[in-house]
Parts: sequence; structure tokens; C-alpha cells
Amino acid sequence: MKHLTHWIIGILVLFSISNLLAQDKLVLTLDGSMELAFKNNPSYQIALREVKKANASIGEAYSNILPQINASANLQHSWDIQESTIPNFIKAGLGSSFPGYDQMDDFIRLSFGLENTLTYGAILTQPLYLGGAGVAGIRAANAAERAMESNLEATRQNLIYNTANAFYACLVAKDVALVQEEALEQAQENYEMVEKKYNAGAASKFDLMRAKVNVANLRPNAISARNNFKTALTQLKVVLALPMKNEIEVTGLLEYTNDDFTTLDLAEYQKMALGSRPEVQAMNEQKNISKRGISIAKSAFMPKLFFQTDYSYLGMRNDLEFNNDDFSKGFTSALSLQLPLFTGMKNNKQFQKSKIDYNIILDTEKQMRDGIAAEVEAVYNKFFEAKEKYQSASENVELAEETFRLATMMYEEGSNTQLDVFTAQLGLTSARLNYLTSLYEYQLTRYALRKATGHLTEI
Repeated sequence: MKHLTHWIIGILVLFSISNLLAQDKLVLTLDGSMELAFKNNPSYQIALREVKKANASIGEAYSNILPQINASANLQHSWDIQESTIPNFIKAGLGSSFPGYDQMDDFIRLSFGLENTLTYGAILTQPLYLGGAGVAGIRAANAAERAMESNLEATRQNLIYNTANAFYACLVAKDVALVQEEALEQAQENYEMVEKKYNAGAASKFDLMRAKVNVANLRPNAISARNNFKTALTQLKVVLALPMKNEIEVTGLLEYTNDDFTTLDLAEYQKMALGSRPEVQAMNEQKNISKRGISIAKSAFMPKLFFQTDYSYLGMRNDLEFNNDDFSKGFTSALSLQLPLFTGMKNNKQFQKSKIDYNIILDTEKQMRDGIAAEVEAVYNKFFEAKEKYQSASENVELAEETFRLATMMYEEGSNTQLDVFTAQLGLTSARLNYLTSLYEYQLTRYALRKATGHLTEI
């Protein structure tokens, strides 16, 4: 009873430890992987911040047409007060009959101001006309925000595709490892069967050696498959921005899914892409920004009109003990007109550059549209290729399984050779691998077709 108690306690301890280890491992579904991607992926976070940055730029653009109010204070100390020479107006006013007239100087020297001068106040400046640059800047900033939102959507769709790709790569790598392990196990079972027949004198030593070589040849494939699965898990952690030290496990099914989205023809997909792709929408906003750039450059030739009001106080003393009686108030308003006459050809060159930039955008747009049409065509063809491969591979797996079963059974009965068994086993392994590869390609091309047309909004 004492030994039984110890044994039960040991089992409970091991069970607890295994539970703790299982809890440390992060189990990921496709939905969970997508949530982590949106939360952690650096590219997506950068795109989010770019939208916020563009939104702040709108407020910055508005500041160019809003009033600017600046307060200032200035304390000036004169170490040596300058003197000015002026005519002696007293002598001129008294006349020559005044006693001592001839002894007075014709000019006198006077100093203006005291040692310390303190001024403070506020200046309001309101642009009245900027040649169209203010409004154009606001519209360009709004277009820039919309462009960043389109870039965010493009980044989001790319992240959905990359996450699904990495997740399905883990699933298929896991299944490939199982296929290779099963192939190795089948080879090992075949070797044991041949060994029994050899010991019973029913098989040659050549058959035994060939069965043993087959086991040795399949073992590296199993090892590589396990390593490929670990690499796929690492790539998923990179996409999800998870620490490399974290252990993860993927759970889910890699299965064929009928898709109503894939029933259109190529021309319809291309039209859909040119109307919905976030990159196209972002390019339209870039054209808008470039047009506003031309307007801003053109405004450099136009006059600028400003209204300014200055409200300030000035006080002067020979010491620093200022009080209210020492200050006098000043309140002025002015209209200021600026007319550019010659800027060293700077405005002309900026205007030329803005027009060239707009033409570059037009060429870039055409190049992008042609590229999108070609991309959609390539994905469209790849999808139907993957679909046909899957249909062929799915039919071949059942046939290969039955062929291997019959070859093994017939060899046990002595009606065929080891070569037939090896050929059937190789055919079964190839059929299973082709099935997994075709299923993986089918799933990815489903996602790729949506991404190419700008409709990859969910998993």
C-alpha cells in the first residue's frame, strides 16, 4: 500500500508538470494567429502610425491660413547711451537781442532713452491671401491622409495573406513530417517482415539488405521534414512578432474549401482589381497631391496679403524697479502686401518640377495598372492550376494506398518481389506529398486571388 501511494503521488506530480509545460506552449489557431499579427506585426503598426501622422499634417496645413498670435518680452540694457547732435532751437527762438545770445552754442548734444528698456506685448498676424497655397495645402494634406489609409488597407491585406501563408505552411510541414515518419515506419515494418522471412529461409539476403537500405534512405527525409516543421514555426513567429524563445503549436485543418469568389472570369477579376486595390486608390490620391503641388508652386508667383496687429507696452528706467506708471501703451494695425518680383528663377524651377512630378505620377500609375492586370492574370492561372492539381492528387492518394496494401500482402504471400513493395511505397509517399502540396497551393491561391483584386478583408 505504501509503494502504491508513492506511485500515485509520482503520477500526479508528472501530470502536473506536463500540464505546466503544456500551458507554457502557445497553441495557435488561424484566428488567434491573425489577432496576434494585427497586434504585434511591426509593418502594420508602422502603417497605423503613418495614418495618425497624416492626420496631424492636416492640422499643420490649416495652421497656414489661421491667425498666428505671438507674445514677446524684451529687456534691453544700454551700457553707453548714444547722443545725438541737434540744432539749438532755444537760441534760434530767442533772437539776437537776448543777453548772452552770442555765447550760446549753435548745436547741442542730447541723449535719448534711459539705461534699461522693457517692452512686452503680443502680435497677431492673419494671412488674407496666399495665392491659393493655403487651400491647396489643406486639400493635399487631406489627400495624403486618404493615401495613408489606403496604404494601411494594403498592409492589412498583405498581413492577412502572409499570416495565412505562414500558418498553412506550418500545417503542411507538420503533415509532411507525419507522412515521412509513416513512410519510415512502413519501411521499418517491411524490413522486420523481410527479416522474419529471411530467418525462415523464404527471402534472400539481397532482399534483406535492400529492405535495410530502404530504411536508411528514408530516415534523412524524416529528419529533414521535422526540421522543416521547426523552420515553419519560426517563420510564423517572425510574422506574428513573437519572441523566438516562445514555444508555439499550431492547430487546425488543411482542407479543401469550395469558394464562390472563384467563379468569375479573368476580365472581371482585372476590372475588380483596378477598382478596388488599395494601391490604386492610394495612387489616385498621389495624383491629387501632385496636382495640389502644382497649385502651391503657382502661388509663388502671386501676391501675398497679411493683416497684422501689434499691442505692446514700453517702459524705461535707469534701474530695474519698473512699475505701472513707467509704461506706455502702443496699439497698431497694418496691412502688408508682398509681391515677388524676382527670386533668382527659383519659383520658375519649382513650378517646372511640380509639373514634371505630376507627369511622373501619371507614368507610374500606368505602370502600376499594367502590373496589377498581369498579377491578376498570373494568380488566376495559378489558382486553376492548383485546383486541377488537387483534384488529381486527391484521387491518386486512395489508389496509391490500395496499391501499397496489395503489394505488401502479395509479398507476404510470395507472389511478388521486394521491388514491387518499394515501388508501391515510393508511389504512396509521393502521392501523399503531392496531395499536401496541391492542397497548400490551392489554399494560398484562394488568398492570393482575393489579395490581387483587393478583396482580402478576412481569413
